[in-house]
Amino acid sequence: MKRSGFASKAIERRPAKQIEYTPRPRAVAQALVIAAPRALVAIPKGPACKPGKRTPTAAEKAWMDAITAMGCIACIVDGHPETPGAVHHILSGGRRMGHMHTICLCDPGHHQGGQQLGKVSRHPFKVRFEGQYGSESDLLDLTQQLVGTEASRARANSLAKAA
Repeated sequence: MKRSGFASKAIERRPAKQIEYTPRPRAVAQALVIAAPRALVAIPKGPACKPGKRTPTAAEKAWMDAITAMGCIACIVDGHPETPGAVHHILSGGRRMGHMHTICLCDPGHHQGGQQLGKVSRHPFKVRFEGQYGSESDLLDLTQQLVGTEASRARANSLAKAA
């Protein structure tokens, strides 16, 4: 039973192409392998951050280094200064406001997973966290003030040492 109305054609069989091979002397073959070293080309790295996000600038990196050096802002409010923390980006409408709109929160602790430590975590208890410590923008203002006073104190110390 035919599948189509077309008449089948006889398949022509062609002979395979013959390639002439002339062996090279061993010395010539080794010279081709060894003689021409190729230039090394740097392979570009993958994206430095998640898609849709951008890499922080030098000023933003300096800000994030300063707040992590200061420690968790919620622990400072509680009276426990110099608790190490991680950068927490403040959101507006579910999107990050930028790298300059960040505060430092201890992790685990005030950032997330602080229930076992007796702390109120920002994630997932935003309402309780803001009830106890104020809004994230208030904590950002406090962080900016504290980083500014630390920077002016460091400048004063460097000027006193230079004099």
